[in-house]
Amino acid sequence: MSLAPLFKWMEGLAVYRSSVYLGPGVNLVHLVSMVTFMGALLVVDLRLMGAALTKEPVKDLAQAADPWLIAGLVGLTVTGIPAVMAAATQEYGSHIFWAKMYILALAMIFTFTVRRWVTQADQVPIGAVKTKIVPFLSIALWMAVAAGGRLIMYL
Repeated sequence: MSLAPLFKWMEGLAVYRSSVYLGPGVNLVHLVSMVTFMGALLVVDLRLMGAALTKEPVKDLAQAADPWLIAGLVGLTVTGIPAVMAAATQEYGSHIFWAKMYILALAMIFTFTVRRWVTQADQVPIGAVKTKIVPFLSIALWMAVAAGGRLIMYL
């Protein structure tokens, strides 16, 4: 089953190609959402690594960062969909786009399962291997998603 007709249909619905302001506005909100999401992610991941805010309990910091993480993710989703729609048939043919989507799915699953289990634990054993691997993987996955988004434009 090919997704090509779906992508062609999506491109036909793209609304912001006809506006001088809507496209840059969507991109700006996407960028702000990415900064919000990555900031919330990094503050907790760096804490898990023992590199920042070491006096703060991980669970408390993660709970405080969660609304920002979710808000950033919602903003990324709401602005990412129209961005894909604007050039959907090009995206469909891009290996970089599909790699980004697979990494995005993996990053989402990892963030809302494994990473959440570690950050919501009552006691996170600092120095334990998982407290070093989990934040490293989290940062690596999300940086790969962001890099994929930039590379789509250039490759």
